[in-house]
Amino acid sequence: MNALPFEKNKFLDMIIYTLSRKKWVYETLIFKSYLLTRNTKRISSFNPIIIGGCPRSGTTLFRSLIGMHPNIICLEKEFNLLFWIDKPDVLIQIFDFTEEDVKRFFKKNKDHISLAEKILKSYKTKEKADFIGIKHPWHIAIIDNIFKNFPNAKFIHVIRDGRDTVCSLRTHPKRKIVNGKIIPLKTCNPIDYCIRRWVSSINQGKKWRGTENYLEVKYEDLIYNVVPSMKKVFDFLNLDMISKERILSFYKYEDEFKHPQNIEVGKSIYGKSIGRWKRDLSKKEIKMFKRMAGDLLIELDYEYSLDW
Repeated sequence: MNALPFEKNKFLDMIIYTLSRKKWVYETLIFKSYLLTRNTKRISSFNPIIIGGCPRSGTTLFRSLIGMHPNIICLEKEFNLLFWIDKPDVLIQIFDFTEEDVKRFFKKNKDHISLAEKILKSYKTKEKADFIGIKHPWHIAIIDNIFKNFPNAKFIHVIRDGRDTVCSLRTHPKRKIVNGKIIPLKTCNPIDYCIRRWVSSINQGKKWRGTENYLEVKYEDLIYNVVPSMKKVFDFLNLDMISKERILSFYKYEDEFKHPQNIEVGKSIYGKSIGRWKRDLSKKEIKMFKRMAGDLLIELDYEYSLDW
């Protein structure tokens, strides 16, 4: 099967996404422009654990699981701390720093790489942890920038069956918090937009396969084979394995109001969302997925052919 034009031509890809008038596309372009204006040759020796992947692929679940290791402190809230720290109040909210701490960070660290390094190191020391984990799906879109400025970072790419991912992306965001209550939304994104987003995210990570600081973890393995999957992760980080009981107790430390789009993280592991595409996708949508991303699904060993 020949690759579609948007898989080959970045300029055409940008046009397609721009015409789709999706907010995340606009934000991505603005952020890329921001990186260009603040380009720095600063190379940090800091070694954060970076978690990323296509949205709705299980990055929040993975962050909860890896955060059960006593040597790792993981930030619960999502914010692009590595490259876009321009709001002092956010740092106070996320890290519980004082205003004096934040002012000192901004005064002594002029470029954004030095600033990120100082903030993360200070928080790691404050929490008495050996490693700090930062989770944001968007990280996969800027993985090249991350390894450029943080070559010692460990990047963990969470991958999920694209068919299930697009089913979830279609209704994302699903909820919002209003006056302390979780209110459902009626989001309905175009299926082709969801497929393109999954393809783009997977392709960004694929470039780093075979490098020592990049690891892929499948969402389905976290559900059905959590212990061997996390053993693989902790080996990658050169950390000792922890008990199955400790890993599976992750949900006891989660608050659904902190994650309105992922309230399931406050429950024990379950697999009812695996294979949801069989219920949710129409024959026409399945045909579209095969045309746009069928080969990639096979490459990732989710299928052996297009006969499904």
